[in-house]
Amino acid sequence: MTTDHSHGHARVPNTLEWLAKTKRGDYLVQVAWPLCWGEDRVASENEVVNLVYLVDGNAYFFTAVDVSRRLEYLNSTRTVVVGIGYPPSKYVYDFRRGPDLTPPADEYDMPLDRYGKPRTDISFGEANEFLEWIKADVMPYVEDKLFPKANLHTGRKALFGHSYGGIFTLNTMFTQPELFNTYIAASPVIWWNKDFLIRERETAFLARDKPVDPPFSLALTWGTGKSELVRDPDDDDEKWYKRQNCAEDDKMKPSATALVSRLKGSPSVKKIWTREFEGEDHGSVAVTGLQQGLMQFILGKI
Repeated sequence: MTTDHSHGHARVPNTLEWLAKTKRGDYLVQVAWPLCWGEDRVASENEVVNLVYLVDGNAYFFTAVDVSRRLEYLNSTRTVVVGIGYPPSKYVYDFRRGPDLTPPADEYDMPLDRYGKPRTDISFGEANEFLEWIKADVMPYVEDKLFPKANLHTGRKALFGHSYGGIFTLNTMFTQPELFNTYIAASPVIWWNKDFLIRERETAFLARDKPVDPPFSLALTWGTGKSELVRDPDDDDEKWYKRQNCAEDDKMKPSATALVSRLKGSPSVKKIWTREFEGEDHGSVAVTGLQQGLMQFILGKI
């Protein structure tokens, strides 16, 4: 007996993607819808549909789709997932996320390289343009053209981002809070650029004349800080050094909890959900935070 080993790309049903060409470069937009729908993307009458947007979609889209479909099977939920990211490459993260995911500022406190000097290979400050493109191009196309019969305008919407994506998520929450019902920020670098988000964005948000209507929910997640790591017996010096470098910055937990304490009394905030994932580092907690944050959102808890 012989087996035919001809092959092609692995396929995930009920998904599509396109390469959006813009003046700021190409973006890969990926969309998934419930398995119980057909290829025509038609929802049942009066079906409530959640909508999740992810930045760094090339890194997180398929993870989010898996979470949403497990919940669809177990809880009869309906979720459309939209990943907005970058064309495939050998890297998980694209260098363009630096400018795309950070807000504009008069000056920037540049991260240091391995030699202790300010890095010159990255830039910041184009989050406003990135968000406006998402609002003007991606969201209308998805919600009106791709899913005209899925009631997406009546369901709830969430935005997810990790690290710099967490900066983007919080910046959107502070500047255009009505855009999403839930903001999920995994390991957001809240102290970025000498506390810019706190000094500029949060201050202006808390000084609003009118509360956000309807109020939104916020999910914050993070992993274990460097100072809280415990060296495993089988960690040699190289492995231990690597684990320390991959750990959350020790600023992560206190900056997140302080943000919660400042926001929890705001009439614009409906609910805040936080989780620290022990044993997860800055990179690995992105997936854990995505999974748990999406579950909270899709199940209607936040």
